Amino acid sequence: MAPGQVLALAGLPPDLFATPGIALPVYAYFELWQAIGKVSDDPGIGIALARAVRADFTEPYFLAVFSCATLGEAIQTVTRYKRILSPEDVDLRAGPAAGEATVTYRWPADVRPPPQALVDAELAFLTEVARRVAIGSPLRIQLATPTLDAPGVHAAYYRCPIQLGTPHNAIVLAAADLDLPLANHNPALLRALLPYLEANTPQADGQIEQVRSAIARRLPSARPTVDAVARDLATSTRSLQRLLLEHGTSFRQLLDQVRQDHARSYLSTTSYSDAEIAFLLGFGDPASFYRAFRSWTSMSPGRFRQGFAAGPPVTGVMSRQGAETTDRASARG
Repeated sequence: MAPGQVLALAGLPPDLFATPGIALPVYAYFELWQAIGKVSDDPGIGIALARAVRADFTEPYFLAVFSCATLGEAIQTVTRYKRILSPEDVDLRAGPAAGEATVTYRWPADVRPPPQALVDAELAFLTEVARRVAIGSPLRIQLATPTLDAPGVHAAYYRCPIQLGTPHNAIVLAAADLDLPLANHNPALLRALLPYLEANTPQADGQIEQVRSAIARRLPSARPTVDAVARDLATSTRSLQRLLLEHGTSFRQLLDQVRQDHARSYLSTTSYSDAEIAFLLGFGDPASFYRAFRSWTSMSPGRFRQGFAAGPPVTGVMSRQGAETTDRASARG
């Protein structure tokens, strides 16, 4: 597959791949992946590209994923820093059935569905990470597309049921597999990479970031309410809810995101106890925080912290940083 042919078909500059860290609008990013699929004439090209990603890749995002202690922590790294590569939300949740954990990929509501080659590359990459801990196959794959050009290619690779026409693209794993160790765990490298990843996660929409900041300011005192945050922002509750709806989210979702981001930061960079973190996040008691963290990540706070245990604890109050969004995607040469 000739890179020049791919770029020409996508209408992109011929020297694109020679420009490290270049950012593409979403439509151009999609056109690039659409061209990859057409030029390769291979319905499994996304899967093939994902299988080529090695643990020694120099891209910090991939290095961080492979340096995690467990499969669950690797997935959490994907969810936290995926927007370095593309403006896409990835989340890990318990369920839908007992003993299951689901990783869901969501693009912004105002963009067209992504090319299948891109979807395949993302789900296959996570499958490759999972197979490094010898789980074999996912429990099932969920694809938003109603049809596949070559379903046999996907069936042969995933070796599990594939559901088509689902609301989102997702991979369903056994929850117990999240605790399985990764062979390339490197806590020192992971700690070294985290500041870079934090600094390079794209900035969020200004209005949404203001809401996130208002939520964060109210966390230590009590669980923030939409009415209280609206007052802090000098707007009406109805206007705030409309703003969030226009951005494809809700107050509850944003509150969960802020709490989860802060929880992961506290657990990975400080020695705060679960009780202290519960207070800082506005939970009534440590048990409530424990249950919430399990629902967000399918693992306990203690298990999450173990992946960073080799690093020196930070006992001072840390600055709060949230998950960030962007309307641009990065194509790396």
